[in-house]
Amino acid sequence: MSMIENIRNRQGLLLVMIGLGMLGFLIPYDAVMAMFGSGGNRTVGEVNGQEISGLEYQQNVQSRRSMGFSGDQLQNEVWNDLVTGIVLSESYDALGLGMSDAEFQGLLFENGDSPYMNRAFYSNAQNKQYWQQQFATMLQTPQGKSNFMNYRRIIEMKRMKEKFDKLAVSGVYSNSLEGAYDYEAAQRKVSFNYVVKKYNDIPADEVEVSDADVKRYYDRHKNDAEYEQRAGRDISFVRIPVKATAEDGEALQANLEAMKAAWSDTDLTDEEFLANEGINARPQRFDREKLESDINEAEIFNSEIGSLLGPYQKGQSFRLAKVLSFSQEPDSASCRHILLSADNPDDRKEMDALMQKADSLKRVIRRGGDFAELAAEYSEDPGSKTKGGFYDFFARGRMVAPFENFCFENKPGALGAVETRFGVHLIEVMEHTSAKDKAEVIFVDVPIEPSDKTQRDAYGAASEFAINISDLATLETAAKDAGYAISTAKDIQAAAQNISGLQSAGEVIAWAYNADEGQISNPILADGTYVVAILDRIKEKGVPPFANVEAAMRQGAIREAKAEKYMAMMREGTLEEIAANIGSTVQVASNVALKFPTVRSVGTSAEPTVVGAAFAFESGSISSPIEGKNGIWVISPVNIVEPTEKTDFLSEQTTLLSRARGGFEARLLAAMQDKAEVKDMR
Repeated sequence: MSMIENIRNRQGLLLVMIGLGMLGFLIPYDAVMAMFGSGGNRTVGEVNGQEISGLEYQQNVQSRRSMGFSGDQLQNEVWNDLVTGIVLSESYDALGLGMSDAEFQGLLFENGDSPYMNRAFYSNAQNKQYWQQQFATMLQTPQGKSNFMNYRRIIEMKRMKEKFDKLAVSGVYSNSLEGAYDYEAAQRKVSFNYVVKKYNDIPADEVEVSDADVKRYYDRHKNDAEYEQRAGRDISFVRIPVKATAEDGEALQANLEAMKAAWSDTDLTDEEFLANEGINARPQRFDREKLESDINEAEIFNSEIGSLLGPYQKGQSFRLAKVLSFSQEPDSASCRHILLSADNPDDRKEMDALMQKADSLKRVIRRGGDFAELAAEYSEDPGSKTKGGFYDFFARGRMVAPFENFCFENKPGALGAVETRFGVHLIEVMEHTSAKDKAEVIFVDVPIEPSDKTQRDAYGAASEFAINISDLATLETAAKDAGYAISTAKDIQAAAQNISGLQSAGEVIAWAYNADEGQISNPILADGTYVVAILDRIKEKGVPPFANVEAAMRQGAIREAKAEKYMAMMREGTLEEIAANIGSTVQVASNVALKFPTVRSVGTSAEPTVVGAAFAFESGSISSPIEGKNGIWVISPVNIVEPTEKTDFLSEQTTLLSRARGGFEARLLAAMQDKAEVKDMR
């Protein structure tokens, strides 16, 4: 009955969902979403009042994916680049920042100083060689040139930010007066006797704090920086697993058995057959050692060419393997080449003319001509011509097939020309690594995933679980009964992609930012589980509502009451008398500097007010009670040790400068973005 009652209570929502479902049969999905503001023209952000449309954002994301960029943080990187470009555009113009063609060429093919290039493309010598070749070959075709310009736009955007950062950091300075202050703060030291009553040593029930006291404390301190609230969401959620069943695995295995039989009996090429099956798998060469590390794949070297092995389980997949060939081949090769590029590689007349030119160059080299000089003069590969046409050791898969086939299938010293889509390459094989037994194999891996029925059953279970939830208490009860753990995520940021316990939480986060406080989600698929969540709390930036900080304010009010009580008890008498009155002892703090105002015997929190007072009072005098970070203090200074006089504070300046510059770029951008009132509505 409780389920029926819940359905009745939500009948309005149910009618809306049924209506949307019927609408979906009549109107295209994109049109329906556009009606509700979810089309490409929907605003996903705002910077300095300038809107960022969903279309612009998604086009940028898709463009980078088409260029090979990937990863969980790609969407955030695109977003950050868009925001940064808008925030800093006026600064770029005012500073006259730009990137010339010569500078760009230097970044690609010389030793340009760009942290982004070194991180994204040139992280090691092998990657640098690969990308330099890729950039060079892009320039050989119209489509390649278009791709090249897309890379240039991204590199230029990153380069502008690097220049801005360098200029900004260069403007950070520390002068000799700051150095002198820092030296004195570190070297001028005070020793003092003290009595302290630590807050942690005072039982909470020793003071009385009413709800009204807590509210008054909140009214006085709600604007303090330590309580400032940033925008966020708090949720509680359970994960309902969606796991493939044994029947799902058996069905997949049967499907692969049928596929194996069809593959064995087909007249199609392997590529055509797999394409018809919707499978993207290519032949690869593997070392004997690698294959023989797996009990199933150890049989490959005992199999005949053309045989099919499997299906067998490999991790969370079932695998079929087709044996194509056996060979002995090096792991890597090095070469040098001269590229004679073609305007149209499909033009037979042009390619024949380039091949004749390559033959002429080959004859010159055979007669003793200098390969490096000829490469510098004739090669149109900017990534290698300045290095004598040389490419250091590379593995298969790094170069276009005709190029690498020549390098791997011919012995060192072989000289010949091959055609590729870039033109004609005159290649000399330089070196091979030691030959190894290899097998050329096509592996077809199909993951073991829940069937449609299994997923429907899991969604049904998750929906039944969700419809019985009305608040956090019922969520906790239902989770306990079902054996599900409850997780919490606090202060979730709108731009986040994951939360504690969920790696792919984008849809959960989007729900949280569009839900009302206390609302229960429908089941959301994330990380292979169905998530049912409740929005515990909405937090907006600024002064926190009392309910959001009540616990912290109560602790503050209790500490304040403790301080008030013990300050009254510590106002009169000698240190010994005060210590006896509060059940403490007189202690000594020796050689404490204002730069490091921590009294180790008391706690790890710095006590700048206490140490500052020690420098201010005369030796032998007794202070009034001081409310410190760790407790209530009464101090009596003993002596002050003055620092040795010096006039050169260069070392202090250097330290201060290093500290000020560390992370300055990020702090500056964060401040500018805050001023620009960036709104992330993705």
